[in-house]
Amino acid sequence: MKKNLLILLLGLSTTAAFAQAPQPQQQTVVASPKGNARISGQVVDAETAKPIEFATVALISVRTGKPVDGTMVDDKGSFTIQKVAAGQYHLNVSFLGYQLQTVENVTVASDNAEVHVGTVRLASDAKKLSEVVVTGEKPLVEEKIDRTVYNAEKDITNAGGTATDVLQKVPSLSLDNDGNVQLRGSGNVRVLINNKPSAIMAGNVADALKQIPADQIKSVEVITSPSAKYDAEGTAGIINIITKKDGMQGVTGSVALTGGTRGSNGNASLSVRRGKFGLNGTFGGNMFYNRGNLTNAITSYDNESTDLDETSYSFQSGNTHINGAFMNGQLGFDYDLTPKDMLSGGVRTNGGRFRMRNQQAAYATGFQEYDFLNRIRNRTQRIGTDYNLDFVHTFGKPQQELAILSLYSVTNADNFINQDYYQEGEEPFQLIRNTNDNINKELTFQVDYTHPFENKTQLEVGVKNILRDVESDASYKETPEPAQGRPGNDLFYEQDVYAAYLTYGFTLKKVLNVKAGGRYEYTDINADLQGNEQDYTTDYDNFIPSVALSYSLKEKHTFKANFTQRIQRPSMFFLNPYRQKQTSNTYVQGNPTLDAELTNLYELGYSTFFKTTSVNATLYMRQTDNAIEPFATFFQDEEGKPATLLSFQNIAKNKTYGLSLFGNTKPVNAWTVSGSANMYFVDLNSAYASNSGWMYNINLNSSYDFGKGISAQFNGGFNSRRIQLLGEFASFSYHGLAIKKELFEKKGGISIGLDNPFRESMRMKNDVWAAATPTNPTAYEQHIRINNFNRGARITFDYRFGKMDQQKPPKRKKSIRNDDTKQGDGNGVG
Repeated sequence: MKKNLLILLLGLSTTAAFAQAPQPQQQTVVASPKGNARISGQVVDAETAKPIEFATVALISVRTGKPVDGTMVDDKGSFTIQKVAAGQYHLNVSFLGYQLQTVENVTVASDNAEVHVGTVRLASDAKKLSEVVVTGEKPLVEEKIDRTVYNAEKDITNAGGTATDVLQKVPSLSLDNDGNVQLRGSGNVRVLINNKPSAIMAGNVADALKQIPADQIKSVEVITSPSAKYDAEGTAGIINIITKKDGMQGVTGSVALTGGTRGSNGNASLSVRRGKFGLNGTFGGNMFYNRGNLTNAITSYDNESTDLDETSYSFQSGNTHINGAFMNGQLGFDYDLTPKDMLSGGVRTNGGRFRMRNQQAAYATGFQEYDFLNRIRNRTQRIGTDYNLDFVHTFGKPQQELAILSLYSVTNADNFINQDYYQEGEEPFQLIRNTNDNINKELTFQVDYTHPFENKTQLEVGVKNILRDVESDASYKETPEPAQGRPGNDLFYEQDVYAAYLTYGFTLKKVLNVKAGGRYEYTDINADLQGNEQDYTTDYDNFIPSVALSYSLKEKHTFKANFTQRIQRPSMFFLNPYRQKQTSNTYVQGNPTLDAELTNLYELGYSTFFKTTSVNATLYMRQTDNAIEPFATFFQDEEGKPATLLSFQNIAKNKTYGLSLFGNTKPVNAWTVSGSANMYFVDLNSAYASNSGWMYNINLNSSYDFGKGISAQFNGGFNSRRIQLLGEFASFSYHGLAIKKELFEKKGGISIGLDNPFRESMRMKNDVWAAATPTNPTAYEQHIRINNFNRGARITFDYRFGKMDQQKPPKRKKSIRNDDTKQGDGNGVG
């Protein structure tokens, strides 16, 4: 049932400005008479026309030739110098890796004048520093004040892969063999595409990432401590995937084709811009195919409190073949209604089919004995579509704007699991058919207003409403019919979120940046479990504070401190009560009565740079109450066979303490080396079990430019064992090589990539154990071994075409970010 609420704007918010890199020349600012005039403008890259964040603008008096004031460019490329007296000036605009640009003859005619100098374009620079050339080329990884940015388009090992391949190379992220994403050891992340939620992510994120070609990804942003402006969800943080899109005047486009032993894809994009109107579109398709084998052993132990009077043992083994084919497309537009009003919108769709064939042998000993073969066929069909329409109005004052945003997303997903039990050379003696059709709908409205003040402070306020409707229609058929029937599993789930936020940012003595804020959210939930004759209704509200501090020392050392609270609402993956029989002895079932998780996040960070090297270190602590964890129960199925039921409950407290490190250097001009490490201690506790231990993951990336358009790159990583409440995943590693030759005057190229060339397969281990409890009176242990043959090779051809008539700085677009549901990690389940 929908509710209309009057939400009060409360609190204060987060984010601060980043310390500027030191410039070649430093001058003392001379005291000068103050006035009430203002000078404003914008700074962009001369080649790409994109804003240059944190460039330095110095105001120079023509009379004395010395600087009298200055400021720093914000993340939109804009700057404003306040309280300027009447007189003649010029501006020196500079940033590391760019040539100094001077704006001459800046005249302030009166004490209250408004002077706009327009757009200042900085050209890249090349300087000799100890025989190392530093250029304005964007590095592979950038550390910004509130996020880490991995520039995927600079990594040639990504060519021909998927988003899964890209994310495993991003600092602080790790992926398991199924593609489940973890940020600093937590799977509670929200994945956005171009700052927007996407229908493609509404179900299992691991499957969704395989649908996005790496060739369409420009960069990946990791936001570990979101401010109050963001939705309060995603206890570990936000992952924002930015796709390639050209906003220049004229007609531009690109094509890319890849053929490989584990996957193939093709992608094309086209951008047209004439005057006030711009249109862009992308379309692509990809296929992947792989094979492996697995074993699954379960042992249950004697317990006098049950009917099981002896130890039982069941074992499965078999070969697996996986393949899938997906398509994706996007069509977007933007139109300048007036110089201060812009309308934009678009449609994005993703869909396809995933198939898995598994041939298993199964047997059991103990109180129940059996020996048979099991032919499993798993098929998932999915299509998701997002529609957005946004309006942005900019005011006369720089950085003052109003944004009205809307988004509608719908996802249809159908899952089929067919199992045939048979003896060698005979017809099946039992057939099992699982089907699950579900649809997820989200309608979002959002209004944001930003207001700058003359004392270099800024206020942001906004309201947001998310209306979610989820339907799941599941069925289970068994031939012949079991003695015990199974109830229906139809779910109707409604979740409405009403939110408001306020943030305020300011600077103290030009070195300490402060941003504080608060967000209020009200959640209304209604669930109808037909077939189980259960209804579930609840509502709750949360006030989420956040504070961020940034301090700059000698212009090359930056210290950061952040605090925020987060909540994590479970998504459909965790809620769906449909009991899915995945194998002869393993079931998976969601829990519609799950509550949201509550988390406190603390961060202390330090970053610096010298010559061609940059270093970043962050200490963090994450404490989660009401944590959602996989919960395994040993039981007898309808036929009395021993089986394991995997579900989810709010049963744990999760405390994580960690250190995240990142470094980037250029030993020589042609060689770049970067690496990251994340070390953390996890302490998991519940009423029935506990587990704790150290974990870590490391990543290394190295590239070398041989000249004449030839370059090579290496990427590798290692993930230590992963602690669970009831067990652990074993460690695993990966590596890749690629070489590229640029063609057609750098408009195209051909690359060859190798995945794990020095290892035929990746062996994954998952061990689960549980002692007897009042709710699970049988102690048991489970050992899963998966062998994935992931060695592969691929060749990619890409070409860019078109001509830009002129460079025009793109307007800052606003978009909705729904980062508010715990998405499908599930430790590989599902």
